[in-house]
Amino acid sequence: MKALTFQQRLLLGVLLLLTATTTTLGFVGAHLGESFLRTRFEDRMAFLARYLALNSEVGILIDDQKMLRRLARNLLSEKDVVKVIIKDVHGKTLVEEGSVSHIPIKEAVAEVRLRQQEENQAFLGSSVQNQLLGRVYVVYTTSGINELLARMRSRYAVATLVLAAVGLLAFFFFSRSLAAPLKAIVKASRKVAGGDLNTRVERGSLPETSELADAFNHMLISLAESRKRLEETYQEMIRQKALAEIGHFALTVAHEVKNPLGIIKGALDILKKKEVDDTVKSTMIEYVEDEIRRLNRIVQDFLDFSKPRRPQFEKIDLNAMVRDLIQKLRLEWEARGIAIDADIAEKECLSQADPDMLSQALLNIIKNACEACDVGEHVLVRTRKSQKKWVVEIRDTGKGMDQETKEKAFDPFFTTKAQGTGLGLAYVERVIEAHKGKISLRENHPKGTIFEIELQVELA
Repeated sequence: MKALTFQQRLLLGVLLLLTATTTTLGFVGAHLGESFLRTRFEDRMAFLARYLALNSEVGILIDDQKMLRRLARNLLSEKDVVKVIIKDVHGKTLVEEGSVSHIPIKEAVAEVRLRQQEENQAFLGSSVQNQLLGRVYVVYTTSGINELLARMRSRYAVATLVLAAVGLLAFFFFSRSLAAPLKAIVKASRKVAGGDLNTRVERGSLPETSELADAFNHMLISLAESRKRLEETYQEMIRQKALAEIGHFALTVAHEVKNPLGIIKGALDILKKKEVDDTVKSTMIEYVEDEIRRLNRIVQDFLDFSKPRRPQFEKIDLNAMVRDLIQKLRLEWEARGIAIDADIAEKECLSQADPDMLSQALLNIIKNACEACDVGEHVLVRTRKSQKKWVVEIRDTGKGMDQETKEKAFDPFFTTKAQGTGLGLAYVERVIEAHKGKISLRENHPKGTIFEIELQVELA
């Protein structure tokens, strides 16, 4: 369920508060009003009954039916009175006027007493009981008062709804003035997250929102300035790093080229001597050719690393490629006493890859593993398939690497060899990344190193 916004929560809270308040006030007001009106209504009917009893005293004493009937009919003219009954002291009905239908009714009863005895008792303090002459019964309907109370309740309900609606509308505009700046800040924050630091927030109508907008805009200005300084610092770092890499590159090139050039110069100096025989000349020429090939290889390594070509992907069988590569390497290294063992799955493993670049990367790793071994030691190349990944491991039993060498193994120009550019493993890492794979290394117990490469493959 989506969380409510600040404005929705505020409006919901206000709606509940107003509803509870107006409902409570309406209920209490309606109850008090109803009690008051019912009491007044019943008091009125009791007063009419007493009034009739007072006026009926003479009529009962002289048994004047016409007089009593006239009094009863006069009382029937009062609103809500539907029937009047006058009885003597023995309960005999003297007069009965009006009729009662099926409506809510009540009755008010008053006793008719001899007035002279009441006066004597009041003034003389007589303890003689008043003489009872009879009783009057005033039957009245409560439908009128019920309708009035129903109208009053409905009006209370309407007033409650109107008050709640007015309050809700007022708080809606109030919350809008508070929520609108917050929404603007949220919108601006999304733009800032997208990289636009030039956006600004309008100041709201409230002092608090205006202060918030000013603080937000000031933060954006500070961020823009910090970003500018950071970019300048970053560009300066890039320039410094580029200069350092160029210097390192030049130093490495000079170091690698210096030795072949020295050998070539020495060979040429010998060839200039007239007394040199043909055998020596032939040997010197072979030296020159070897060093030229070495120079060409060094230059090619630098070119491949500094400006790598785009991989040309095609569908190949990775297991077949590794088997062919091992077959070629065995011709060179088994003659030197280094065994290359293979544990390659026979089932084909298809993937989109550049066969030349990937073969060269694997060749560099296997060659390094062979160079790390002494005579009688061996290298194991193993492949396996795990779900959508093809994994190749190159294990050697050589001298292994210390911690510093492991950390810098893939750094350009880092090498522990007397002769070498230090670009072999850096080139390998770049090729594996171009194939969206991963390469890692770890110790091979009890000694040696394990290189592991993971590549994505197609499902069989």
